[in-house]
Amino acid sequence: MPAEWQNGVDTFAHRGTLETKGKTIAVLGNGFNNIFPKENIKLYQEIIKSGGLIISEYPPDIKAESKYFLARNRIVSGISIGVLIVEAAYRSGTSVTARFATEQNKKVFVLPHEIEDIHGVGTNRLIRKGAILVTSAEEIINEFKFLEYKKIHKDVRKQEINTIQKTKERNREKQERDKKQKEIDRQEQEKKQKEINMSKLKNKKEQKIYKIITTEVISINEICKKSNMPFYEISSILFSLEIEGYIEKVAGGYRCILNKE
Repeated sequence: MPAEWQNGVDTFAHRGTLETKGKTIAVLGNGFNNIFPKENIKLYQEIIKSGGLIISEYPPDIKAESKYFLARNRIVSGISIGVLIVEAAYRSGTSVTARFATEQNKKVFVLPHEIEDIHGVGTNRLIRKGAILVTSAEEIINEFKFLEYKKIHKDVRKQEINTIQKTKERNREKQERDKKQKEIDRQEQEKKQKEINMSKLKNKKEQKIYKIITTEVISINEICKKSNMPFYEISSILFSLEIEGYIEKVAGGYRCILNKE
């Protein structure tokens, strides 16, 4: 059961195979001495111990880079009899794997998604282009005549659906955590840069107005309310801050320029 080596759905694919006493093949986007992510080192060892296989076209000390993962996807699809796409955004490494599989005349299977789901845009586009829509493992197995497959018991089918849903939920939770952390980092960086810029402003009134303005657009009326200063005075200060390059005037009001030198 070849599957990609990334933290997320691919990790669950490997673990799911190991839990059912199967053998799995992992294709790395790095050298053997730099397993990525590091928390998958144990999984790496379990795959070898179970009789599976680890493949890499890179020298042992090469570190992971996004371009290497995209390149190795041709190997992932190349050693597979088919590729199952569970989720894919509009542009993603998963879509690249699907393209490689198509070029290699491999079958591409896709789970359909709700049209509002941004993580299903790529999957639904693949279906439109001719990928095989599937809703169960049985449908995939039936596409290959050389494979024998017994009818899936209802309980097994239910477990299969639950596993897919849990994987999707975990991926969404991780994406949400990453999104929140990114916003926290952005706000922290903005705060530091604003403090640097504030130290360069000697006029206290300018400091007061500049402190109100962030990277989000704010109208002059809102600035008046928050500063409790007269309009004519604020207008003059805004003009001065704009000339000096601390803020910029945009549609709807003003916003900070944080990379002020």
